[in-house]
Amino acid sequence: MIKNIIFDLGNVLLDFDPEQYLIDLNYQGKIKEKLKSEIFKTEEWLMLDRGTISQEEAVKIWQQRNPDLKAEIADVMAEWEKILTVKKDSLKILKSLAAKNYNLYILSNFHKKAFDYVSNKYDFFNYFDGRVISAAVKMIKPEAEIYDYLLKKFDLEAEETVFIDDSRKNIEAASAKGIRVIHFKNAESLAEELKLYLRE
Repeated sequence: MIKNIIFDLGNVLLDFDPEQYLIDLNYQGKIKEKLKSEIFKTEEWLMLDRGTISQEEAVKIWQQRNPDLKAEIADVMAEWEKILTVKKDSLKILKSLAAKNYNLYILSNFHKKAFDYVSNKYDFFNYFDGRVISAAVKMIKPEAEIYDYLLKKFDLEAEETVFIDDSRKNIEAASAKGIRVIHFKNAESLAEELKLYLRE
C-alpha cells in the first residue's frame, strides 16, 4: 500500500526551460547556443546542484572561460531563477494528494540560491511533509546515497513509496532501492499512473 509520494521539482512541479529563457532575453543563434552550453550544461552547474560552489564562484569561472561573453553571462545569471514557474496541472495533482492525506516529500537537484527563491515565492511547498534538496545535503541524484538518505531521514519504507521524476536515470536509481517510480512526461499521464499505484 502506497503511503508516501516523492516529487522532483524541475520539469515536474516547476517549469525549467533555459532555451526559452535565453530567447526571452533576446539571445539568438550561435550566442544563444554557446550561453546554453557554457552555463547550463557545465560541470559547475552540477557543482551548484551539489552545493560545493557558490553562484558567484560559478559565474567567475564561466566568465574566465569565456572572456568574450562576460557581460552576457552576468546578464543570464542575474535573475535566472525567474524561469522556475509553477506547472499548474501538476500542482492540481499535488493538491489532490494532499487532500487525501498522503505523506508528501521533495527530492530534487537544486541550487541553494534558486531553492531559496522558489520556496519563498510559491506556497505549494506547504503541502510537503519534508524535503531533501541536493545543495543542502551535498549529494545529487542519481547517486544511490541520496535515496538512502531520504528513506532514512523520514523513516520511509521503499515499497510504500512512489517517486516521480522527469529523468530516467533518476527513477532507475530509485527503483534499484525498491522505490516505486513514475517517469514524468506530463500531468495527464502522471494522474493515470498514480491511479494504478494508489489502487493497490
